[in-house]
Amino acid sequence: MGSEEDKMVRVPKEMYLAIYEIIKEYPHYGWKGPSEFVRDAIRRYVKEIKERELIIKKAMSYMPQKIESILGNFMDEDDAKELAQKISEIEDEEDYVAKVVEILQDKLGTALAELLARRLLEEGL
Repeated sequence: MGSEEDKMVRVPKEMYLAIYEIIKEYPHYGWKGPSEFVRDAIRRYVKEIKERELIIKKAMSYMPQKIESILGNFMDEDDAKELAQKISEIEDEEDYVAKVVEILQDKLGTALAELLARRLLEEGL
């Protein structure tokens, strides 16, 4: 059945049936049953979370300089430096992009601030 190290996790019946249907519909993935599917899904999600966290940490180191450089092309140099300084002071990794947008939106508007923050984050990939 399973070793002493194995632990059980419950899923709603509807979710179990959806997993079972996926396994039947896509046999080329090689899952032997719902348990193997769930283990694979958890393994992939844990890897994705760790990768996202690395990207955020990298972004926190280079984003202020990139933003200062970009903003310096179309706004006052002092304003660009001030915004970059505020961004470099962000310590919260969890809401980093949201905080960058918050800092930029007064000067750029929300849509442009979000676009710039997301683009810079994607460049860090």
